[in-house]
Amino acid sequence: MPLLNALPQTSDDDRPQLSVLTGGARGPASRTATATARASQSRDAKFREIYERWFDDVVGWLYALGAPMSETEDLAQEIFLVVRRKLGRFDGGNLAGWLYRIAQLTVRDHRRRAWFRNLVLRRQEVDFSKMPHAASSPARSYETAETRHRFQMMVSKMSEKLRTTFVMFEVEGYSGEEIARIQDIPLGTVWTRLHRARKEFWKLVTEQRDQEEQGAS
Repeated sequence: MPLLNALPQTSDDDRPQLSVLTGGARGPASRTATATARASQSRDAKFREIYERWFDDVVGWLYALGAPMSETEDLAQEIFLVVRRKLGRFDGGNLAGWLYRIAQLTVRDHRRRAWFRNLVLRRQEVDFSKMPHAASSPARSYETAETRHRFQMMVSKMSEKLRTTFVMFEVEGYSGEEIARIQDIPLGTVWTRLHRARKEFWKLVTEQRDQEEQGAS
């Protein structure tokens, strides 16, 4: 279920009724309750704005960080649960950088969980005849998925710094200035990493082609 659908919907009827003392003065308790309700509504509104503006960007960052394409949206939902929980402590500075850092930590946690699951699965016998097949998918879709998988396998061999810069620039279409702001690094560092990443990528492509030619011979 989309995260926004899980948020409480507020209306005038949902607002707490104020206790009015004699003379029209509001007691400390009612003023505190009103302030708390307003702060909560403000946080929910701010969260909705962030969610709608940045969800697609976060999905792109997850892909750049090496998360499987099939899992990026689920991981993005996890990230925004963290964002909603921690929004009150955010200092209001570099929002993109804050979200990117949460995405980094989420991907690292996901990898640790995946490593544990794989460790357990390796101890079990797998009946491959019962595994789902993609034979019913159109050939074009299969080829696209296969190409995307091969690309991700190649860039996964890069360091995280080179890979994320390369994918964000070459695949996701971010400018150097945007990457510098999101990753909180100097613009010169972005161009240096991009230059090194491009050289590394073409080296990996050449190695892959050599392996395929050797296998075909």
